[in-house]
Amino acid sequence: MKKKMHIVSSTDDNYAQHLGMTLSSLLENTSNPKDFVISIIDGGISQEKKQLLKETAAAYNTPLDFLDVNLDAYGGAIASRHISKAAYYRISIPEMMDPAIERTLYVDCDMLVLDDVKKLFEADMEGNIVAAVGDYGEHRRLEKMGITKEDRYFNSGLILIDMKAWRENDITNKVLTFINENPDKLAWHDQDALNAILWNDWLMLHPKWNAQTHVILKEYKAKSLKEERVLRTVRETPSIVHFCGEEKPWQEGSIHPYTDGYYEYLAKTAFAAKTKNSLSV
Repeated sequence: MKKKMHIVSSTDDNYAQHLGMTLSSLLENTSNPKDFVISIIDGGISQEKKQLLKETAAAYNTPLDFLDVNLDAYGGAIASRHISKAAYYRISIPEMMDPAIERTLYVDCDMLVLDDVKKLFEADMEGNIVAAVGDYGEHRRLEKMGITKEDRYFNSGLILIDMKAWRENDITNKVLTFINENPDKLAWHDQDALNAILWNDWLMLHPKWNAQTHVILKEYKAKSLKEERVLRTVRETPSIVHFCGEEKPWQEGSIHPYTDGYYEYLAKTAFAAKTKNSLSV
């Protein structure tokens, strides 16, 4: 039997519609959607929106289930206007899933997928616990947290996880401990905590797999001509567009160049049929 590829995301009720768009784009842009199994960490999703997410995946003959997280473990987690506690729950993915699963791809609920993510499952992780894309916010967070002066900091919106290595290294407990003991250091929430523990154990993926708003809108300035060539490719042909930051395509007057792409794939979801004349939150 062909081995299934496991995709995990996390959302609360407010972002469920955007996750529907993410699922639609992911399943539209793969050779065989039935090769995937999708799990959604339930950060407080209503039954109505759970059903819409199920219907969106069912249209591609892809199974979808929901995972319950131990909310008590995240009592020390700090939320903000743009980041809910649901963002932290990816930390518990290996503990919530079948131990037989070798790899899991976590994708944020605000990502527009334009390439076949099966390619990521084929990546050589070179002994690393996770693979991800560097963050282009230029925060120098590791140094500010007192971890290291090396600028190895990833964006947690897309993470390919070696499940066995994660468990063997007790990463979930280490990250949760860091969160509970260092709430004053978490300017960027779960992303800071994950980087604090995994900063030297992650493989850097090509930035096209997590094309962040800082890059798309040219807010980040390349450090070299070589880097600028890479980022030009990211802007022109991204594999995954990440609607991170404050510029959201569902906001009125959005200037994000992939706003039309967001609505194109949202229109293919069960949310579109439900909302009929309005596709905004």
